[in-house]
Amino acid sequence: MTRHRREDGAAAVEFALVVPLLLIVLLAIIDFGWIFNQQLRLTEAAREGARHIAIHSTEAGAEAAAEARATNVAGVAVTVTYESTCSEQATDDVVTVRVTAPMDDLTGWLDAINPGATLSGVGSMRCGG
Repeated sequence: MTRHRREDGAAAVEFALVVPLLLIVLLAIIDFGWIFNQQLRLTEAAREGARHIAIHSTEAGAEAAAEARATNVAGVAVTVTYESTCSEQATDDVVTVRVTAPMDDLTGWLDAINPGATLSGVGSMRCGG
C-alpha cells in the first residue's frame, strides 16, 4: 500500500516564489532602457551643439541648440561645456561639446545605489561643417 501526497498548492507556491524575481528583472530591463534612451538624447544634444559651433564658428547659439535637443531628458536643465572651439581661420580643428544632466531613473533603484549620478553625452565635429 503506497501513500500518495497531495500536490494541490504546489503550483501556487512555485508561482509565488518566481513572480517577484521576474518582476525585478522586468523592471530592471525597463529602467535600463529608460537610462539608455536618456544617454542617446544627451549624445544627440551634444552633437547638435558641436554642429552649431562648427557651422557658425560661435558659441552664441550652441548652448540653446543643445538644450533644445535635450529638453526631453528627465525635464531637467542640462550643462553644456566646450572642450574646444572653432575659429574662423582654422577650419581643420575639431570642436567638442559635452552635455551633462542628472540621471533620472523610473524606479528609483539606481538613485538609491548611486545617488547624484550624472549622464553625459559628447559630440565632436570638424570646424567648417
